Amino acid sequence: MPKVNLYATFRDLTGQSQVRVEGKTVGEVLEALVRAYPTLKEELFEGEELAERVSVFLEGRDVRYLNGLATPLTEEATLDLFPPVAGGTFAQRFGALPAWLLERYLSEWGGRKLEEGVYALPGARVRFAEAEPLRVGSLSLPQLQVEVEGEEAEAWFQRIQLAAARGGG
Repeated sequence: MPKVNLYATFRDLTGQSQVRVEGKTVGEVLEALVRAYPTLKEELFEGEELAERVSVFLEGRDVRYLNGLATPLTEEATLDLFPPVAGGTFAQRFGALPAWLLERYLSEWGGRKLEEGVYALPGARVRFAEAEPLRVGSLSLPQLQVEVEGEEAEAWFQRIQLAAARGGG
């Protein structure tokens, strides 16, 4: 049964950070999710289409660049469901960016470790955790889920993206 990771306000609306939902396509899974949590309907859809403001990723790839709601899913598939980015929160799953390298970057940029996987930067807070690896055949690529929030979240998030592209992901 496909797994759906819920972020930010979607967690608030469902009371869950992760659920397993029946479905053979992205659309079927989202419809089943709405049946289980009706308050998600107006957040996820505009008519019959996925709302532009919502981001749905299958194994780190935006489903809009696959087959949209018709994208087929395996039983082991993982969808990441992000609400609109507002109020200074940014999130992304990075492939091949190890936690130790992100910690090194954050420290070099003046970040202060608050607890495991949480750093404070000027104007922002960064949370990160190992995510389920991306598997393609026998190949397994590590994944790191990173969330940045705060007044300066966008600038710090862009810096993390650039660093990941150059050195880790």
